[in-house]
Amino acid sequence: MRLRFTVFTAMSLVVLVLPLMVLAAPKNILPNPDFAKDAEGWSFGADYGTFTVDPSVKGIVGNAVLAKVDKVGANAWEPEIHSPGFDLNNGVNYTYAFWARAEAGKTRILGARFEQLNTWVGIGEDITIDDQWKDYHFTGVWTHPGSPPQVVIHIAMNVQPEPLVDVWFSNFRVYEGDYVVETTPVTPIGRLTTAWGSLKNK
Repeated sequence: MRLRFTVFTAMSLVVLVLPLMVLAAPKNILPNPDFAKDAEGWSFGADYGTFTVDPSVKGIVGNAVLAKVDKVGANAWEPEIHSPGFDLNNGVNYTYAFWARAEAGKTRILGARFEQLNTWVGIGEDITIDDQWKDYHFTGVWTHPGSPPQVVIHIAMNVQPEPLVDVWFSNFRVYEGDYVVETTPVTPIGRLTTAWGSLKNK
């Protein structure tokens, strides 16, 4: 009986705390971050492949989009992905984050940056994508002039020219402040409810 009471109390605390954590999540200033509108607002070099929602792959949040690379150009940014634009202010700390994975058994180096349109200045880093979903993120102070012009997430797909590797992306975020690990309350609460139901039936 005491065990049941303890478990019930712990579950109740989690149910109460998790919504507060969600409310405290930073505001995502990136339009169409989960591809609810397919790739609207996003761009990808049409001569190098395609960038569309892949209905056969479940996104981390919302849809997963597939960057299918058929060929690359002479520069590291050919092809390149550009997100929809957003405003950044000089001297402010910002984070970009997104989930990505490569095709099975492959890795690929990508260049991920905040990049200001027209001026082409930015901050970010190179990342190595493997075939497991991972949350890639970067935080830095925007030391360049503030918007306008707007800033995009720029992903250079040709930092590593060979071999050609397709990459899936999901759940992009851009927000002010340091990186915050996302919490998804639906799954834990569902699991706890199931566990509590099982316990009551014993």
